[in-house]
Amino acid sequence: MVDDLRKEGSLKNCMAICDVSGSMFGTPMEVSVALGMLISELSEDPWKGKLITFSEKPQLQNVQGDNLMSKTRFVTKMNRDMNTDFQKVFDRILEVAVEGNLKPEQMIKRLFVFSDMEFDQASLNPWESDYQAIVRKYTEKGYGSVVPQIVFWNLGDSRATPVMGKQQGVAL
Repeated sequence: MVDDLRKEGSLKNCMAICDVSGSMFGTPMEVSVALGMLISELSEDPWKGKLITFSEKPQLQNVQGDNLMSKTRFVTKMNRDMNTDFQKVFDRILEVAVEGNLKPEQMIKRLFVFSDMEFDQASLNPWESDYQAIVRKYTEKGYGSVVPQIVFWNLGDSRATPVMGKQQGVAL
């Protein structure tokens, strides 16, 4: 399956935020970790092997470990909070892009948020203002045409949604 997905290439420019917070346990936690690790493995450099922490101070983490079990342990122990600051997530992505002098086609196209949606709120700001600020920052750095889409993937029984599905730049 992984080899087929790699050949297809549809996840080569993706990144994941894995919610491993206190509300995540059992199947939702396992799926969050598994999907996040899958996307990190299928991404191309400089994103390959990396995940973003579910935190108000999100960090780009290199997944550590020699085998699947040790990588899984690493991901489940990553720093986490009950919310995440999406502007800072995109700031981290932009830092990598600017420092690496990446071409627009090397940028993240889609950012997956794997969560049970049981967090305080997705962000401290309304999505419209967050998204406008993200677009502005990307434009200022020369990446205005490649602002990633965010895909919120609800892994739990929650009916909560962090944003409306009709919001620009979002899929649920």
